Amino acid sequence: MLPALVVTENDETLSFDFDDLVRYHGKRSICGLTVAYKVMEAAWDTAWTGTPPERDRLVVASGFPGPGARDGFEMVTRAVTRGAYEILSEVMAGPRVAEAAKGAYFFRLSDDRNIIELGLKPEVVPPEFVTRRRKLARGVASAAEAAEFRALQLAFSDQLRAMSASDAINVLEHREVPT
Repeated sequence: MLPALVVTENDETLSFDFDDLVRYHGKRSICGLTVAYKVMEAAWDTAWTGTPPERDRLVVASGFPGPGARDGFEMVTRAVTRGAYEILSEVMAGPRVAEAAKGAYFFRLSDDRNIIELGLKPEVVPPEFVTRRRKLARGVASAAEAAEFRALQLAFSDQLRAMSASDAINVLEHREVPT
């Protein structure tokens, strides 16, 4: 079972587990939702140990524009609603950041205490995932190919959920904000 993500809001503690994110978003973009959860898990493990971040101070920047990731971050941080969510179009995939069908799986989370940059490890993405997703997006996938991709999505999400955050996510940089 995945650990809960904890934030504070108005002196109250809020806790979100993966099922909360699924109830909010659904399973249509389950991989992006799972990636967002793992990214937050890695960020919390690195930057916000001991003291959870304040929800209304979190800022999220993403190199991946997918709706599952967006909704995952929104559920926990409310960054989209607060205008504190940005899509980074210039981010490139590399040896520590996996390529996505659109963009790259790069993320920056920050508040008034920490700035942390993270990337989904390229080796965890199934080799055929990006090419199949692009074919589907272009509308040239057959019904059978669409069903195969859906099965691949669900298997990829299951694989990510079974991994520790440190096995799935690279912490690229973590800086404490000077006070």
